[in-house]
Amino acid sequence: MKRQHKTCRERDCEEPPYLGGLCEKHHEEDALRKRRNEAAIQCLHIGVVDGRLPENPELREELSRLRKWWDRACLAVQSRHDATHMPFDEADYALDWCIALAQAIMDAELAFRSGEPIPDSLAATRHWVWDRFNNLEAGLLSNGAPRKDTD
Repeated sequence: MKRQHKTCRERDCEEPPYLGGLCEKHHEEDALRKRRNEAAIQCLHIGVVDGRLPENPELREELSRLRKWWDRACLAVQSRHDATHMPFDEADYALDWCIALAQAIMDAELAFRSGEPIPDSLAATRHWVWDRFNNLEAGLLSNGAPRKDTD
C-alpha cells in the first residue's frame, strides 16, 4: 500500500495535498509549466504562436531556423542514430534547448503583438541555445569541447 503524504511533495511546502501529491498552488504551477511545454512543442511542430504565424519578421525567421534543429533532433532520437549536425548522444538535450527557445520566442511574439517590449530573457536564451547548435555544426560537443572519435 502506498503511503499518503500529509503535506505537499514540493520541497519546503507544508500545505496539505490537493491533487497528485501537490498543494493547490504547486499543482497550478505544474499545470502551467506543462501547458507552456506543450505549446512550445506545438509551436516547433507547426510554426505558429497562439494559432498564428509570428508577425515579427525576426522571430518568424528564428523560429524557422529553430524548427530545422528540432527536426534534426527528433530524427536522431527516433532513429537512434546521428542526424546532420546532430549527434545522437546530444539529441535529447537538443530537444530541451529547442523547447526553451521556443518558449522564449512565444513570449517575445506575444509581447510584440500586444505592443510591449520583448522580454530580456529572449537574448539570454538565444545566446546559450545558438551557441550549442553552432558548436554541433562545427563538429564539436555542444559545450565547445572537441568531440572524441569513437571508431
